[in-house]
Amino acid sequence: MKKALLPTFFRAIGLGIVTGMRSAMGPAFTSYFVNQQPSGKLRRSPLRFMQHPATLHYLQTMAAGELVIDKAPGAGNRIAAPGIAGRALAGALSGATLYQAQNGKAWKGALIGGLTAIAAAYAFFYLRRETGRRLPIKDAALGGVEDAIAVGIAAVSIRK
Repeated sequence: MKKALLPTFFRAIGLGIVTGMRSAMGPAFTSYFVNQQPSGKLRRSPLRFMQHPATLHYLQTMAAGELVIDKAPGAGNRIAAPGIAGRALAGALSGATLYQAQNGKAWKGALIGGLTAIAAAYAFFYLRRETGRRLPIKDAALGGVEDAIAVGIAAVSIRK
């Protein structure tokens, strides 16, 4: 069996960052990863739903919808209580799934993914706001750049 190039710890951090940027994207890429590399350890856990193709399709649809909704005027503030709580939970889900799939402690992955998602949500919120103040770029365009960065980080994070 070929050893993974990226340790689970760094995968959880990468997908936690992505989740802080786009709440549904981290779990969507996590589900894609565990669907492409099924794990017997995950199959026997409460997180087994993440390895189900229907979950993958649902999460991909949510992530795609979030990319559109993020650009709409009046989109919720990611660091407001509901937004940050959702990102923390989604990051925890991603991290726990990755760790469980690799025979690790799900709680460790949940902690890493959740805390990273919170930190990234704040970091990218303020980065986007300050960039918008300093450059003559519309917020929707900045959101598109952020989308591209998130997809890039996610792709690297699930690389075999």
